[in-house]
Amino acid sequence: MPNQPVSAWRRFIDGIVDATMMTVVAGLSLLILVYVGLGEATRTYQDFQVEKLVAQGRVMQSTMEAYLRPGLTMKNFAGFNALSDRIRASDPAIAAIGAFDRQGNSVFSNGDRNVGLMPRALDAPAEGKDQKDGFELRIDDRYLQVILPLRDRFEVVGTLAISMPRSTVAERVDTSFHRLVVIACATAFAFGVFVAIGGPRFHGKSRRWLTIGYTIAFVGMSGSVIVTLVNLYSEGAQSKTRALAALLGQRLNSIVQSGLNITEIHGLDRVFAEYKRLNPNIKAVALSVDGIVRVHTEPKYVGRPWVVDGSTFEYHVPLTRPGGRDIRISVALPVDVIYGQITRSVKDFTALFVASAFMANLFLQLAGTLRGARRRPGGQQNDYMPTQEERDLNRVKPVFFVGVFVEHLTYSFLSQHLHQVAAGSALSQIAAAALFMSYYVFFAGSLIPAGYLAQRFGSRLVMLAGLSLSAAGLGLLAVSSGFVPVLVARALSGIGQGILFIAVQSFILAVASRERRTQAAGIIVFGFQGGMISGMAMGSLLVTKMGTFGVFSLAAAIAAAMSIYVSAFVPSAARQSAIASEPSLRLRDITGVLRSGEFMRTILLVGVPAKAILTGVIIFAMPLLMSNVGYPPEDIGQILMVYAAGVLLASGGISRLVDRSGRTEQVLMAGAVLSGAGMIIIGLVDQSVLLENPHANLVMTILLIVGAAVVGAAHGCINAPVVTHVANAEVSARIGETTVTATYRFLERIGHILGPIVVGQAFIVGGQRPAVIGILGGVVVILGLVFAIRPAEPRRPPAPKGALS
Repeated sequence: MPNQPVSAWRRFIDGIVDATMMTVVAGLSLLILVYVGLGEATRTYQDFQVEKLVAQGRVMQSTMEAYLRPGLTMKNFAGFNALSDRIRASDPAIAAIGAFDRQGNSVFSNGDRNVGLMPRALDAPAEGKDQKDGFELRIDDRYLQVILPLRDRFEVVGTLAISMPRSTVAERVDTSFHRLVVIACATAFAFGVFVAIGGPRFHGKSRRWLTIGYTIAFVGMSGSVIVTLVNLYSEGAQSKTRALAALLGQRLNSIVQSGLNITEIHGLDRVFAEYKRLNPNIKAVALSVDGIVRVHTEPKYVGRPWVVDGSTFEYHVPLTRPGGRDIRISVALPVDVIYGQITRSVKDFTALFVASAFMANLFLQLAGTLRGARRRPGGQQNDYMPTQEERDLNRVKPVFFVGVFVEHLTYSFLSQHLHQVAAGSALSQIAAAALFMSYYVFFAGSLIPAGYLAQRFGSRLVMLAGLSLSAAGLGLLAVSSGFVPVLVARALSGIGQGILFIAVQSFILAVASRERRTQAAGIIVFGFQGGMISGMAMGSLLVTKMGTFGVFSLAAAIAAAMSIYVSAFVPSAARQSAIASEPSLRLRDITGVLRSGEFMRTILLVGVPAKAILTGVIIFAMPLLMSNVGYPPEDIGQILMVYAAGVLLASGGISRLVDRSGRTEQVLMAGAVLSGAGMIIIGLVDQSVLLENPHANLVMTILLIVGAAVVGAAHGCINAPVVTHVANAEVSARIGETTVTATYRFLERIGHILGPIVVGQAFIVGGQRPAVIGILGGVVVILGLVFAIRPAEPRRPPAPKGALS
């Protein structure tokens, strides 16, 4: 018994360490959520402010162009100061308003004279705005500047520039998010206390309470972020109409204050109609005196009492003189417009929210791994005692996720960066394509050699090499923009990602027992889909804060940090007897794989078509078709996320089903047929377009979402089970699982290449129509049925329960 106080002391220390670790993990997760919310709020609130500036500028643009059309010169326009004074008085956030000739020389200026005409940022189109909306947005470190063209009857003779400090947006958003930081820290601390109180009870089967508590903290924090976003977006969506009402009030206030009878001023109906024309979202503009409408954009309401309309937001600007009659300007904006803008803005946050959830899950997995590594033997009966297999699989889960994450962290801007590198080197667009394709060429070329390296040196060493090469490639992109260094960087990243992929897969095959192999292969599916979604969403946010080279550096640092994790926690090759005992990878072994009827049947009828659908339909055709019918980029990205969600949701359940039943062939057949069915659903969009009714767009969107979800679920039936299927084939017993699976992974890349080629040729023949996708879907269904009816060669019997592969 003398050791009992020591044991109690150790348990106390373990509890404190666990609580501290979980506080840090929860804090990181919640602060990342707050950060992405802050970034999205800043971007969207800035867009609302830009819309407001455009609306104010168009009022002035309309007045100046009416003067310029008869051929008069801009410098003789006498009303600039009076009109710009009214705009600045109605909106103190405006720093300067200026008019400039075609050469960019200042003609008029009101406000901060240090704010001139900003140069167009040709090297940063992501911050610009396409002039299809009739304006251009220019941004520097201090100001937002809206540029509107000034035209006479024949041409553009100058520009009107309205500038606002960026600090106006930052201060308003920061004010709302400061309290969220406090809430996040308090929630993380409360979660740490929860873990400390629970102590050893949060192990074994009771560990789910730890996950439940973590989920409650994350969801609660998400609710706080969303409420803050809704409040900000509501304010921003109404700011334009509120500013227009104030501007109109400024314009008419001088008449009222001078004592004139405003109802006797002719032309007010035309002024109100012009305001409504310049801002089509406005439902009505009215002037009322003592509650009776005197001027209205809808003449039928003149002479009636002003009645509050529950379907609109109303903004009233009083013009009443002291002791005078109640005179006010009223501007009505439909509630649907405000709610529509808020809904769309919150919906655009979805991708970032999902990315934050994936990151939170990753942090929890890492914490679980570290807690498991610290468990001492001889603990209490309910202490967490996972099997060696569970510990090893849990330790490798974050590795592939992070590997995919760091690569896709750059994808939101990588293509543009590579084109700029090629242009800066005075090379053709073919050179830009070479930079882009070099990654995929070296990725595919590294797969089979990586299988040999995994057999010869062990998976952990190959993982370290893959992460190191990825870090080197990303680091080289951060320090050099020359053509040759960038080409080398993309090649290093391709090799690194390829051998990391095979190393993780080989590790899983070696560690997982036969009855859990498909679930273990789901680590690859989750890592790829989750890492891709998280990386692209986070990268698109971070690049606006850190710039391209900053994101490259961050990605390289994360890859390097993960290599340290692999060194510390992933088991060495000594534990992977299954891998070490396999024969070396030889050319005749690969030839033997290709001679297997079962292998070729699987790769040609299921594997290659699945990858071709991913690249040809999901990545290539759907964005093109949706863009053609007017879907904005954010909606396209969100519908494509439905595909990834379908893969993830289906993969877990299907993997468990396959491991219990061993019926891989039936599951693969179902996946192939469902893939074709999903494509046929997408093809029905052609029919929805022909439905000439108000709900055609809704029907089209539903078909696209359902089609993407069905294809995603179908691929969830293929991605992990197909690895088990080829690993259990008779050829794997003769040649080795690593050789067979590495060969499969290499050959299925043919589908990645063929997908865009086949779909592109089909579009040339049948036109860029969804019906073409439906026809190709019918072909995929036939391939799935052929896979089902053709007899298979003998397969290895399932291993006894608990047996390691």
